[in-house]
Amino acid sequence: MNKLLIILFVLYKNILFSQYFEVPENYIEAPLIFSHETVLKGISSIIPVGGIFSKYSTIELSYVKSNIADASIWLQDKIYDELGNIAETERILRSKDSPLSDPIFDQFKHLPMFIDDTIQQLASNPLVFCNEVNKLYNKQGVFFELNCTIPFGFFNKYLILRLQIKDSLWYFTKLTSLSYFRLKEMTYIAESFKINEKP
Repeated sequence: MNKLLIILFVLYKNILFSQYFEVPENYIEAPLIFSHETVLKGISSIIPVGGIFSKYSTIELSYVKSNIADASIWLQDKIYDELGNIAETERILRSKDSPLSDPIFDQFKHLPMFIDDTIQQLASNPLVFCNEVNKLYNKQGVFFELNCTIPFGFFNKYLILRLQIKDSLWYFTKLTSLSYFRLKEMTYIAESFKINEKP
């Protein structure tokens, strides 16, 4: 597999750092720019090339512009910021072009797995779809991860939120997909995350 080394730069406390992933050739990278004020400063967005659903699979890398006292609490709070993106998934799956709009699915509308139940759960406690925050390790060292699977009828929206610190700077990585197999592929890319200090 040919790999493209992506190098991005951020200036922090007069120290130049580079952050990069090893990205397969069937993915593309672009700068990540947030359209509204947020505690995050976007660095990079990575998506698969082509395909109707490819835009629903992304890796986003940012750094946090404020200090984090407790990584687990921060990640659990961050899930509430994702509700808008999750609602967009719900609108897509309810649209006239969605396979779920077929009358054959009417018989399943009263089952717990149907979309309405998920929306009610998200409104009251979105963390019910998430595992506990785990302390894990990659090439860069310790990171914290919140792993969520949100059911929409016969589909799942997969969401992984990660925090990692180096030299007092917190890096935030978000992985999201409607495909479990794509999520596994993107997780492999995320595992290659590395931060180098430049002299």
